[in-house]
Amino acid sequence: MAHTSRSRSTASRVFVVLLVAAVVIGALVAVFLVIEAQRSIRAEAERVTAATSASFAASPLVIDGLRSNDQGAATQVLEPYSLDVIAGAGLDFITIMTPDGTRITHPDADQIGGIYLGTIPASPQTLTEEFTGTLGPSVRTITPVTAADGELIGWVAAGVTTESITDTLIRRLPLTLGITVGLVALGAGGAV
Repeated sequence: MAHTSRSRSTASRVFVVLLVAAVVIGALVAVFLVIEAQRSIRAEAERVTAATSASFAASPLVIDGLRSNDQGAATQVLEPYSLDVIAGAGLDFITIMTPDGTRITHPDADQIGGIYLGTIPASPQTLTEEFTGTLGPSVRTITPVTAADGELIGWVAAGVTTESITDTLIRRLPLTLGITVGLVALGAGGAV
């Protein structure tokens, strides 16, 4: 009789150890998946903002608008263009500006004519950074706009707010939780 009780006790302990191991492994996998998803989403935001700002900086429409020296006329042409691309590319902003950082376009029309909040490189080069601007913290890429002779005529910044990045991460959480629950269920099934 004592032998049966001892066997059950040992079996119970082994079951508990295996169940705890399954839960710990599931939790570690969940943490890894969340960190990897966050890294992946941020890298994607950097790629999209860099590609968009480079594309805009090379656009003849943007170059002509910045060379016109009429900021009002440039805004009338470039603002609808940038708003269409923002909607289609899943970005939060595209700001076209003069060499000194005066905004010609912005998703918030009240910000047009103001100074760009972010780093403007000392020389014409592309820069990706995280910075808090008028729309909040964002991952943004700023790219120089140059004339055919290489003269700097303006800048284009494209960005995604960290709130948008967080929203994307939250949408991926159910998959992560499903994988974790599945792993724990498999571990519990194996322990039984």
